[in-house]
Amino acid sequence: MTQSRGQLAVIATPIGNLGDLSPRAAKWLQNADILACEDTRMTRKLLSLTGVRTSAKFIPYHDHNGKTMRPKLIDAMASGKLVALVSDAGTPLVSDPGYKLVAACHDADIPVTAIPGPSAVLAGLAAAGLPSDRFLFAGFVPYGQKAATTAFNEFADLNVTSIWFESPRRLGTTLKVMMEVFGDRMVVVARELTKLHESFHRDTLLSMAEFYAQAPPPKGEIVILVSGTIKDDDEFDTAKLAAMLRAEMQATSLRDAVQTVTQISGQPRKMIYSIAIDLDKKN
Repeated sequence: MTQSRGQLAVIATPIGNLGDLSPRAAKWLQNADILACEDTRMTRKLLSLTGVRTSAKFIPYHDHNGKTMRPKLIDAMASGKLVALVSDAGTPLVSDPGYKLVAACHDADIPVTAIPGPSAVLAGLAAAGLPSDRFLFAGFVPYGQKAATTAFNEFADLNVTSIWFESPRRLGTTLKVMMEVFGDRMVVVARELTKLHESFHRDTLLSMAEFYAQAPPPKGEIVILVSGTIKDDDEFDTAKLAAMLRAEMQATSLRDAVQTVTQISGQPRKMIYSIAIDLDKKN
């Protein structure tokens, strides 16, 4: 959509004070009359770090003042003002306030455009090594074990990768509950996505739950990605995995056989390695 007066632009901003705005995002921010910000102080800091200069009026817009501010922003756009909606970091409306403003714009026939940028959800999915053809973003893990268990049960039988936000201090408990609900699937704990200290920890839920039960809480923002359930027609039981390993081990080393069967089946490497060791001992 070309830039014109009287519309809303939903603009992604750099995460963690790192990275650059796209030329399109920078142009919109420079030309905006109003910046609707989750936190005006953070937005000013981000724009300063990225070198963007704007004469726009900074207005706080969040869950607490949205009911009051929405009519004012709609009136401003109806009178020809260009409004940009930005979050503290990343893409607005992804676990951030703002969708009601977008809905109000549509109801008022005010054009809306989105300018993509950093997203912890998509960055995590791209680098996790889990199936990415179908996925569901579930938002923040509900507080309390009972509420979390209920939420996880909604995803337990779905053949999709589920993506969750969680706080570092609750990570160990959450992984334990996930293990109880999902069973021993592949999981990735991604930390500080798109930031300077980004890291990925990939293993089975059982191993991860045991590890984070003992380890101190990691620092930074956490994204958890859990593989989905396996379709009945794609299921690899122990007998089938053992047969595949026998065939591979006749022509190659145990290590290479484990790698091949892991890639083909999509099952946890530790489980396949354990089966291979048992087969090797019997031989």
